[in-house]
Amino acid sequence: MTRPTALALPLSLLLLASGASAQDFEFDIDQPASAWTWSGNTGIGPLLPLNPGGENFELDGSITLTLDSGGNPIGGGQITSANAVLLPDLHAYIPNPIPGWPPLALVDLEGVAYTFVTPAFTVNNSGTFTTDWTLTFLSGTLTVTPLAGSVSITDLTGTAGNATPNPGAFTTSGSQIHLASAQVSDFNFIDSGTGISADLHLEGDLVGDFGCPPVTAFCFGDGSGTACPCSNGAGPGEGCANGTGSGAILGTSGSTSIDAGDLVLAGSQLVPGQPGLYFQGNNAVNGGNGNAFGDGLRCAGGSVVRLQVRSASGGGTSATTIDIAAAGGVSAGDTKRYQLWYRDPASSPCGTTFNLTNGVGVFFCP
Repeated sequence: MTRPTALALPLSLLLLASGASAQDFEFDIDQPASAWTWSGNTGIGPLLPLNPGGENFELDGSITLTLDSGGNPIGGGQITSANAVLLPDLHAYIPNPIPGWPPLALVDLEGVAYTFVTPAFTVNNSGTFTTDWTLTFLSGTLTVTPLAGSVSITDLTGTAGNATPNPGAFTTSGSQIHLASAQVSDFNFIDSGTGISADLHLEGDLVGDFGCPPVTAFCFGDGSGTACPCSNGAGPGEGCANGTGSGAILGTSGSTSIDAGDLVLAGSQLVPGQPGLYFQGNNAVNGGNGNAFGDGLRCAGGSVVRLQVRSASGGGTSATTIDIAAAGGVSAGDTKRYQLWYRDPASSPCGTTFNLTNGVGVFFCP
């Protein structure tokens, strides 16, 4: 089918909006499942928990990853940052070799948060991987109270553990991505006040989850944003009114998984028999309110990609038949905006002969 001139020529106007970069995947740490233990030794004796069960702690916070499509359905990734909060604070002592005497020192690890980073890694078809993990303290203090001498307090910010190869696995269920990794990490300290050296061993499970967000509709001709060009407002959730008296609606079906490739863009309340262009943009124009364009509002812009021309049925509907993510060159973690630009040559309310649906925003998962 030849693309109609009314759609092809003004499309350059959509290129005025700037592009947007791909987003990261932020996993929420599952605190109860992220159960850890610690053990340690010093130059003057072992580190022992001050209270029963004091060697146990949990992590809370978040982990940020980049993920690549492929595999099942993740082909690779990299952990770029985290904010893992250690709960509760850890309290230990160095026992006195003389029975019945007070400890040689009390050791308190308080206010601790650390980050994880890894190099890029490959995920096999079963969802598993192994990569070097490096833990670095974002905050925390090490307080040593010796039996004799002054209390010393050391700021742990920036202290890094040894890079350690740890396994991990991704599993997916519906719109959820689950990460689980059995972790081991070791730190070496020298207390600045006492000169006591210490080795701290951490071991446990790191568990996190990411929920792929749903498709969001935006930029309506119902007065909630930019006014329609010639007072041709429409109902809630619709684009600006066309010659049918209603505004066209853009919706979706299928999933936002790049691997599945089953996302469908669907228009309804269109002008029967008229062609329309489904297109992709990087950003939501005018903060998602849109700008007047033809009989409607331009909602999606920035690095526009023409996806497919489809003619509306006699009932005023059409839908894409292609792999949207593949046609748009989409990567996992990208957020793209979509819209349908369609002809209305005979009954155009504003006389421009074309109109647009509302926009939709899609965050793509692997």
